[in-house]
Amino acid sequence: MKIFQLRRKTLESDIEIKLNFFGFGFFKIKTLIFYFDHIISQFINYSLFDCYLRCYSDLKVDNHHCIEDISISLSLILKKQNISRYNSFYICMDDSFVLISIDACNRVYYYDNFLNLDLDLQIIREFFSTFAKNYKCSFYLYCFNYFNKHHLIESIFKLFGIIFSNAKNKKIFLSTKGFL
Repeated sequence: MKIFQLRRKTLESDIEIKLNFFGFGFFKIKTLIFYFDHIISQFINYSLFDCYLRCYSDLKVDNHHCIEDISISLSLILKKQNISRYNSFYICMDDSFVLISIDACNRVYYYDNFLNLDLDLQIIREFFSTFAKNYKCSFYLYCFNYFNKHHLIESIFKLFGIIFSNAKNKKIFLSTKGFL
């Protein structure tokens, strides 16, 4: 069992995360953004982490700060566990087909191919671009196809979990420099 916890308190949010890296996918999540609770639980379940996540935030303004600060907190806590440098995977789920590739290289880059950015996809972009910045990685999110946006977002978070599930058991750091 390898448990890490983090508390992040700002004027906009108060977040507490406890994460067991070698768990079974059990979770207790309470952000009061019920849709986000649902999709972040996909990540936890598929990563095979055990997680307690609680967030109080300025939801009267909007949900931006809650999601952004959870991404920051999650990236900081995941940074404590070494993973292999290169991690890529793809998934087809119902009508969506998605690829995520992460290079844990201490250099920040984020790319997605979302063309029509409605509010839900803006939140997804914000979550993952914030993650890339704070985790210090290159993060590519490529959507090949989807019809149902809910299926797309679920498949993205499931895929994100699968990548960390696969990567946490490998500790291969490839670099011609000798360090990252």
